[in-house]
Amino acid sequence: MTTVNDITLSADKWREVSRRIFRAWGAPEDIAGCVADSLVDSDLAGIYSHGVIRVADYISYIKAGWWRPECRPEIVSETPTITIVDGRYGFGQPAAHLALDTSIPKAKGMGIAAASVLHCGHIGRLGEYAEKATSEGVVALIAASSAGNGGVVVPYGGAERVFSTNPVAAGVPARDHAPFIMDFATTVIAAGKIELAPDKDARIPEGWAVDAEGRPATTIRQFLEGGGLVSFGGHKGYALALLVELICGALTGAGVPAPPRTTRGPGFGGNSAFMIVLGISHFTDEERFYTNVDGLFGRLEAVRPAPGFAQVMIPGAPENAQREKRRRTGITVDGAIWERIVSAAAERQVSLDDVFAD
Repeated sequence: MTTVNDITLSADKWREVSRRIFRAWGAPEDIAGCVADSLVDSDLAGIYSHGVIRVADYISYIKAGWWRPECRPEIVSETPTITIVDGRYGFGQPAAHLALDTSIPKAKGMGIAAASVLHCGHIGRLGEYAEKATSEGVVALIAASSAGNGGVVVPYGGAERVFSTNPVAAGVPARDHAPFIMDFATTVIAAGKIELAPDKDARIPEGWAVDAEGRPATTIRQFLEGGGLVSFGGHKGYALALLVELICGALTGAGVPAPPRTTRGPGFGGNSAFMIVLGISHFTDEERFYTNVDGLFGRLEAVRPAPGFAQVMIPGAPENAQREKRRRTGITVDGAIWERIVSAAAERQVSLDDVFAD
């Protein structure tokens, strides 16, 4: 069996590869570009589980009929402070951006805005939306669930999968520092980091997952064969995951996890989401706000580091450091993943030869 070498390309080339493939599979030009940008930026930030490794998976969902790449999201209901976006089972990133783009001016005008997103594909890395909000000078809180389809996470004390990883994110702008960007799954480890690993017999640390009997899993295969991920912090992470399910599933009307179904329909593999955006000036003087934020960030960075650490970092700083590095070195994808991407391109006669021309 021939082994395909890992592939390293610049961010711009990965954007072009991804854009071409999504376009060939039915996405309009702007939507294909939006999704490609999202995946590549995740790779630049070092969040590889949400990067171009997802291209082939997205195409498999389209082929299964779960996602409709040609569909554009639409606002189906709104008030001066609320927006409800229906993704029409298209790609998730455009739907989430529509919700955020509509909410930001509402928050600046009214002080607070909220939006729900349903009937869409995977919306990608939540930090993407937190970063966008802070670039517009607003505070944002974002959460996402699996739109009632359930997932790979066992509840605290249980041995059966119920939840998705139900991530939460937040963004707070600063003036003299990079913004605070919080973005994490409610599990110990993001699902994609082990689900998409090429070696299914690779060992994983105890405490990441359980096997089908609820015992600690020690390999990826034990997790995949009926096991489940566990919430961080025991009962605390479980409570947070359940809160996300109630807000993103029950409150939005997208649905909450039901017993496993034998059939999978439109939207499977996607998300529902809820976001709250806050306009700073409606709560406090903006100058005082930025003085407090930057002052606290500066104090944290000046704290004497503990052994083994170079500095106390503000959430979001590690991703910024990764971006600087990956822009110089490029983004590397495992050879097996590259084969899947090439296959998705070949099915629609998409040529990638020129990507390697120089």
